[in-house]
Amino acid sequence: MSDSYQTVAGNCRSEIKIRRSRFIATIEQVTDPNSAMDFRNSIAKEFHDANHNCFAYRTGSESEQVFRYSDDGEPSGTAGRPILEALDKYELTNTCLVVTRYFGGIKLGTGGLGRAYRDAALAVIDKAEIQTRYLTDRLSFTFPMNFTGAILRTLSSEVVDIVESRYTDVGMIICDVRRSWSDRIRESLVSVTNGRAEFINE
Repeated sequence: MSDSYQTVAGNCRSEIKIRRSRFIATIEQVTDPNSAMDFRNSIAKEFHDANHNCFAYRTGSESEQVFRYSDDGEPSGTAGRPILEALDKYELTNTCLVVTRYFGGIKLGTGGLGRAYRDAALAVIDKAEIQTRYLTDRLSFTFPMNFTGAILRTLSSEVVDIVESRYTDVGMIICDVRRSWSDRIRESLVSVTNGRAEFINE
C-alpha cells in the first residue's frame, strides 16, 4: 500500500478560448468532499453570470478515494467526466477543478465540447505546481530524560516531523511519521529506551 499521493500546491487558474467560447479553469487543493464543494460553490458565485460551472474532484487515497463530477447543464458526459479524466491523468487527489464556460455563440458538438473541457483542465494542471504528499501516523510517547539524546537521534529522519516536545521530569514528544515507516520508528524507540518509552492513547 502506497503512503504517498499527488495534489496541487494551491489555487491556480488559466483560460483558453475555443471558437469564441471562454473556458476558465480553476484548480485548488482540498481535504474532503465538503471543502471541494465549498470551492466549487465559491467559483460558481464568482462567475455567477457564466453559462456553466462544471467540475470534478477526487479526495482521499487508495481504497478510501471519493470522486464526483458534474456537467452543470452541458450535454451528459461532455464536461465533468473529461475534467475528472484530466485529474486521473496526473493521478491527482485531494484536488478540485472547476471549468467555467462563457458561450461564444458557436456550438462545438459533443465531441468538440468534451475536448474543450479536457484541454482547459489539462492547461491549468500544467500551470499548477504538483506536490507529493505523504500519509502519516501520529505517535505520542513519554520517556525518561536520560534517553533524550537517543530519542532525538532516532527521530532525526526526513520521515519524521516533530509536532510538539516537552522536557520536565519526563520527556514527551508528539510526532508525525510517514506511514510506511511507522512500525520501524516505533520499534526503534522501544529499543533505544530499553522498553521505557510509553506510548499515549494506545
